[in-house]
Amino acid sequence: MRVEILYGELANLLGEHGTQNLLSHTFGESNIVRTAFPKRPEFLDGDIDFVYMGSMTEQSQRLVLNAWHGLNDDFKDAIERDVLFFFTGNALDLVGRTIEYEKGETVEALGLFPFDTYCMRYKRRNEAVYGSFQSIDVMGFRSQFTTHRGTLQEHPFIHLKYGDGTIPDSQVEGIHKNRFFATELLGPFLVLNPLFSKWLFSLVGFDDRLPFEEALIRAYGVRKKDFRDSFSI
Repeated sequence: MRVEILYGELANLLGEHGTQNLLSHTFGESNIVRTAFPKRPEFLDGDIDFVYMGSMTEQSQRLVLNAWHGLNDDFKDAIERDVLFFFTGNALDLVGRTIEYEKGETVEALGLFPFDTYCMRYKRRNEAVYGSFQSIDVMGFRSQFTTHRGTLQEHPFIHLKYGDGTIPDSQVEGIHKNRFFATELLGPFLVLNPLFSKWLFSLVGFDDRLPFEEALIRAYGVRKKDFRDSFSI
């Protein structure tokens, strides 16, 4: 079992150090591959079971896309051979077609999914989001300078009960194709949603208890009740 954390020194904003710690405690530090920027991701050459990437600054997004120039087909191949991915926050933007900035500059992204990102640095979207994946209720928070155009209906991750979708006015949040998962939601998401995390980790053979599992599930239950009471779900 090998888990690759991509560019953890850059992609660690908005609570994502917590996700890195969860992965380390869950799988053991000896099984964590911490790929530093701008090194080529190890999963592209095989022998990686699970790839994680968190949120980053807009400047870091550009650096990452420059480093990944020409790797589009390699990413597609990894998704098709069922490598497990989990991308959070604006790491999702990297797999769309383009990232456009309000001054008119447009950066080519990986082009793996049919959507475009528009970055408005002084217009932040903040909201709580509640939905489900399969039969698992999930919760998170959106805090971003971006909006998206296009469609994700063919590859939905979370079906929403409250909050806005990745494409505004849709009821779909994030992306799910094969074993590729991406969500804009923060929290950090895997810490906030331990039942989903256990399911996700089972895809790569994890069948043990999560670290601090009782506390995580108890906190999840409190948040779930508060959310339903506050928003009449």
